[in-house]
This record gives sequence, structure tokens and C-alpha cells, in this order.
Amino acid sequence: MVVAGGIDPSGGAGLLRDVAAAAACGARAHAVGTAWTEQGDRVHRVEPRSPAAVRDALAAAVATLRPAAIKIGMAVGPATAAALIEGLGDYAGPVVLDPVLATSRGGSLWDGEPVELAPLLRRATLVTPNAAEAGELAGHQVETGAGAETAARVLITRDRVRAVLVKGGHIDQAESVVTDALITPDEARRFSRPRVPGPTPRGTGCALATAIAVELGRGRPLADAVESAGTWLAGAIASAVDVGGERHLG
Repeated sequence: MVVAGGIDPSGGAGLLRDVAAAAACGARAHAVGTAWTEQGDRVHRVEPRSPAAVRDALAAAVATLRPAAIKIGMAVGPATAAALIEGLGDYAGPVVLDPVLATSRGGSLWDGEPVELAPLLRRATLVTPNAAEAGELAGHQVETGAGAETAARVLITRDRVRAVLVKGGHIDQAESVVTDALITPDEARRFSRPRVPGPTPRGTGCALATAIAVELGRGRPLADAVESAGTWLAGAIASAVDVGGERHLG
């Protein structure tokens, strides 16, 4: 498979986490970098790769590797998002987009208005925002499971997104389970897994999107891929370890 996104030097999230998640799921990932980030309490520097270089690197990976699936994370800004679309070309396999707008610490990773991500959203087979990202993309806050479904339907109706999985880690945090909502034009399904006590590890959204892409690349139906990836993620969270004062997936 091919993974595209920004580099977090700690490996807790971003492109390095994507590669690790793919390997943990039994797949080999070829990485296409969109930016280098330096992160502390907040992101304090983002060094974007030129959009032309991103386009060419992705196009070359698609042409030479013929990947079973593609996962895209940090798209940097409208110019890079457009370059990613060009790089995909006529690729017909599954594309999973994790629409990264900010880090878990609150630092911005998208240099533009949320609506400017819409063309890339439309190109994806599945879009996997967390609650905050779904709210920003849809234009209203998401605080409940019902709100997550409403936001997803806005993206499907307004932006012609094919399928949306709103990750539930930040919704109903007092509950003993985490529930992700998968919305398509035809149905709505929810997938629950036990909530692991303690601080949430970094990179869970990156890892989940990558794991889903791996399963889609193996030919599994969308709902089955989401369920299998969620089960895998629960195990990775349960075995998380402390690295430099923060939790990283095991």
C-alpha cells in the first residue's frame, strides 16, 4: 500500500505511525511525505514539501507499485491537496482519507479553510474525521453520536463524499465504550469497542485509517474493514507504552 502524510519525528502520529500500523497489520507501506513537522506542546513548525514534488512522488508510487490501497493523512493546504488528487490520477483502488486539521495538542496542520478540503474528500473512498474534524468540515459542533451522523450526512449531501466514518474517541468520554459511526448514502452503522482507561495514545486516528485501508486493499467490504480495523486498534491501545512522557500505540 501507499501512505501519504506529514512526518512527526516522534513517530507517535503521522506518516511514521502509518508505516508502523501497516506493518502491524501485515502490510508493507511505501511512504510519500507531504511535510515535515516539529512538535512540542503545540506544533511550532511545519515545513511543507512542494506540491509538485508531492504530486510526482505519489504518481510514481501509483504507477510503479500498483498499490492495493492508499491512505492519505496531512494534506497541508489547498495546493498540496490538489497535487494529491493529480498524483492519484485514475487510480481505481480504495483511498482512505484521514482529514487532519490539527494535532491532538491543538496545533494547526491545515493551512486553509475546512471547505477547501472538499475536492480531496470527494476523491476518497472513505473519509475518517474525528468529532472535532467532522464538526469543522460540516460547519457545526459534534458532541454526540447523533451529531456525528448529522455532520457525516452534511458531507455526503453537500460535498458528495462517498462514505464517512466519524471516530468516537472524543464523544461521550464518560461511557465505557467508544462508538464510531459509519455513514454512507444508503445506511448508518455503529461500531463499538471497549474504552481503555487512561490517557489516549497519540496517533490512534492515523492508525485506524491505515488499518482500514489495509483491509480494503485485501478486498474486504467497507463495513467489515472498519470492524476489523477497530478490533485491531483496541488491542494496540491496550498495549500502549510511555514514550517521552506521552502514550504511543503498542
